[in-house]
Amino acid sequence: MVVFAWILAALSPAASGAGTVSGSTPRTEDGANRPRGTTAMVASAAHPGLGQLLNGAECKAAVVCAVETFLVAGLVVEDRRARNSLRLYKQTADDRYYDEYSEHFDKRQTLVWWAAVAALYGLADAYVDAHLVGFDDPPAPRVESSFGGDGTGGGEFRVALTFRF
Repeated sequence: MVVFAWILAALSPAASGAGTVSGSTPRTEDGANRPRGTTAMVASAAHPGLGQLLNGAECKAAVVCAVETFLVAGLVVEDRRARNSLRLYKQTADDRYYDEYSEHFDKRQTLVWWAAVAALYGLADAYVDAHLVGFDDPPAPRVESSFGGDGTGGGEFRVALTFRF
């Protein structure tokens, strides 16, 4: 219960700097507050995809949550299968059960690594996205045209292609 209260306190607007007068809170172009990097990272550690959700990346949050949930569920299933095969091997001394245990153990260890990589990716992504909130996307190139006449029937037509770097 204490951990849950700590997470709620870390995600509160006061902890993320919302409502401060100093202007240090990251804001988007539409003026919405975004969490600081550490707040987004703690949220992502508390629940997969929550940090991405706080950063406003709903689609990325759904993908991160689904991948981490899938990996952890597979890890739990392989752990149960490995334990069951080991128990059967100890009861019967049949080498077939030991081979099954070895196979499930290897799958479980692989899933542990993949789950750790996915969790670290979710933490790092939430942290970096929170810091890139104010970073503008490059504007699209503009094509401008103008027609000017001098009143005597002659004139000029100008076309300009503008890029900003």
